[in-house]
Amino acid sequence: MTNLALSPGVKLAWQLAGDLAVRETSQILPRHVLYGICSLEKLLNGQEKESNDDDAVLLAKPEVDRLNEISGRHGLDVILLRRALRLSTNTVTNAPLIAPSQRVSRSPAAKQIFEAAAQISVQSGLSQLDLSCLFRAALQARDPEIENAAVHQKQALLHVARELAASQPQQPQFSISLNSSLRDLDAVLSREASRLQIAETLDASVAIETQPRPDALERLAALSELTWEYGTRSVLDAMLQKAVDMLLRIVGKGERGVILVRDSKDSQLLLKACGPSGAVPMISMTSAKRAIADRKGFIWKRGEDLTLSQKESNVESGMYVPLVVNGQAIGVICMDCFCLQQSFGRDDLLLVTSFAHQLALAIANHELQLTLKQNADVLERLLTNFSPKVRTHLLQRAQMGRLRLGGEKSIVSVLCADIRGFARLTAEMPTDEVVTLLNEYFAALTDCIFRHDGTVDKFVGDAILAVFGSPEEDPQHCRKAVLAGMNMQAAAKEVSRLRAARGEVSCEIGIGIHTGEVLHGFIGSPDRMEYTVIGDAVNRASRYCDGAKGREVLISPEIHQRTWNAVEAQQISIPTKHEGDLVAYRVDRVRERS
Repeated sequence: MTNLALSPGVKLAWQLAGDLAVRETSQILPRHVLYGICSLEKLLNGQEKESNDDDAVLLAKPEVDRLNEISGRHGLDVILLRRALRLSTNTVTNAPLIAPSQRVSRSPAAKQIFEAAAQISVQSGLSQLDLSCLFRAALQARDPEIENAAVHQKQALLHVARELAASQPQQPQFSISLNSSLRDLDAVLSREASRLQIAETLDASVAIETQPRPDALERLAALSELTWEYGTRSVLDAMLQKAVDMLLRIVGKGERGVILVRDSKDSQLLLKACGPSGAVPMISMTSAKRAIADRKGFIWKRGEDLTLSQKESNVESGMYVPLVVNGQAIGVICMDCFCLQQSFGRDDLLLVTSFAHQLALAIANHELQLTLKQNADVLERLLTNFSPKVRTHLLQRAQMGRLRLGGEKSIVSVLCADIRGFARLTAEMPTDEVVTLLNEYFAALTDCIFRHDGTVDKFVGDAILAVFGSPEEDPQHCRKAVLAGMNMQAAAKEVSRLRAARGEVSCEIGIGIHTGEVLHGFIGSPDRMEYTVIGDAVNRASRYCDGAKGREVLISPEIHQRTWNAVEAQQISIPTKHEGDLVAYRVDRVRERS
């Protein structure tokens, strides 16, 4: 698996991963590895309750405690993640541990996770592969099953992975991209050290002071216009390819050009552009890495002692200039010249370095735009509990930095809807059919809530809790709640008709609505906000929901007092367990507004 020794935590996680794989009769997958890590806390708790002094478990405790501390700091629910990762419902974490190497094989993807974890450990100067390195490697695996299980905790996992990366310092490591057309001039070296004559160097991490020359300014202006044109349209690859073509034409002396850009995820140097068209991209990775490490551009010329690959390449001179932004080198421009009489000079180095500054900013701007779009998409998905109208207001508040933790007290209307006899109806149904049933009804009911500017507070089993007049104030919240309730009954009836026509189980819902003062707002942490509503009005709405029969909408006297002229309703009495009989109104229909 790896030449590094495994820490106690990794050994236990590996055994738990194998245990789950055996129960699912499959190879050990990336999902099993992450499940094993998330199951360690449960294993430790089980040992403590049984007063078992298992040395292996006790030795793993510091590693588990560290991961729990980081997870808690970023709001990661390890228990929820573990359950989502466990597809087999019969798996028991505290079952006797097995030796997976004797029972089950690893998948290639799982093997890659351990190899990546070992590399992280080595780069971090660790003597063994520990749990935090394995956890980080599992999170970076981009496995579809892991991503699906973590769909509701993506942001928390992202912050955990970032903290783990920050706490495991390493020297920047770059590798060439696996591109069959890109040849490394240093791939075949003679045993003697190469001696390149460095003709010119230039610090690429600082601004360049130049004397204005018309021809130089015109050349730089042409290149700068390129970054502006493409930068505003965010077509990165097209911009980089055109940049190589323009550099070869404007510099004039270069006969081959390559642009490598660092992958922000794994620091691999990716071949992004090469020119002229049809040329085989050949560069010296030693020189490229030197330019990146030193953040200095330089020109080299052939010396007396050459490596075998340099002799074969026929390159007389080369220019390597790093792409530097915010003090970090994010790539490199490489240019080669095959004619000694036309080798690169200092003016060429100044021009390419100035252009590299513009190009680096354009690349950084492109990545920033992608990040902002991804963050906006994530934020919008987080706000799916709100109607489109309310969602727009919340997004505007977020853009202005006004979407913060905190609550406020105000009078709202609370609607509670519940499927009648759900447990009895679904007792014999397969799990996937139960989920389909809930999705069909909830989709129709949620649409009715949103159409009347309501907010879905939560789904609890077969029930929906919605609120009107929050988080945005709405003076018509009582009327809209009643309208939504009646529309929900009509929508549920239509879903039932369609399901019955297909020979599938259909349901009826009961709805209760009450109005009163509640505490509502966003709670949690800055990294994990959750909207909620708290107060006696929520409990009272639930009581009216419990008293409603299938296809009924019951409203409280407080709602009736505010909507009496908009509805036709019959006064009834409903029994409750603690409050005694409550007065309620069964809504028969909503009057047309004149």
